[in-house]
Amino acid sequence: MTTGLDCFYNEFMEEIDENLEFLTDLVNLPEAYYGFIYHYYRAEVYRETNWRNRLDTTTNWSIVVTGAIVSFSFTNSATPHSVILVNYLLVWFFLYIEARRFRYYWLLRERTRIIEKQLLTQIFLGKSGKQDANKWKEKLAKSFQNLSVPMSRMESIAWRFRRNYFFLFPLIFISWMAKVQLNPNPAQTLAEFLNNARVWFIPGYLIFVIFLASILTSIFAALYIPQQTRHSDLP
Repeated sequence: MTTGLDCFYNEFMEEIDENLEFLTDLVNLPEAYYGFIYHYYRAEVYRETNWRNRLDTTTNWSIVVTGAIVSFSFTNSATPHSVILVNYLLVWFFLYIEARRFRYYWLLRERTRIIEKQLLTQIFLGKSGKQDANKWKEKLAKSFQNLSVPMSRMESIAWRFRRNYFFLFPLIFISWMAKVQLNPNPAQTLAEFLNNARVWFIPGYLIFVIFLASILTSIFAALYIPQQTRHSDLP
């Protein structure tokens, strides 16, 4: 005799079967692989989170060092403007380190996003259609087979500059100009300003042009390169 509970169970199972048709690829995997996929996703999320925290560390270094050096430079009139130039180079060094970390973070994030978009999203929505059918496993496998990180160093530098350093570098440049204006003697003319900007045997105008050109080039790269990339959801 068929009970009401049996009917409810059968209807429930039929509904599940209809909503999970899109998991054909996953169902065809050996049962032992289910735990592997689960633990793999957890591991990738953990690694992604650790690399994301490393990005914040280098950004904090840049802000703290800039604040300390600029404050020290303006509170001590005898401090030469060259210390701000040193600060500029240090921040570039921190940006390079952060860009390297960002490349690996991006790779891990891409892997987790593939699983989230192609698998988890469909599970939670209970849809039968799949995005990029039969391609999500191939994308993951390709990321394992490729020994190099697809994102270039220039692209990673441009992304990090655009997100975190876009206002920091111009701030350093403005601080340097203010220091040059005041030290060693207040400049009243452009010639006096360029004379104050002199460092050792390097003419002041050359330092000014190189400094300004590097800032403008960095801003242009930060605005242009990310527009040419296929990645639109990076942090």
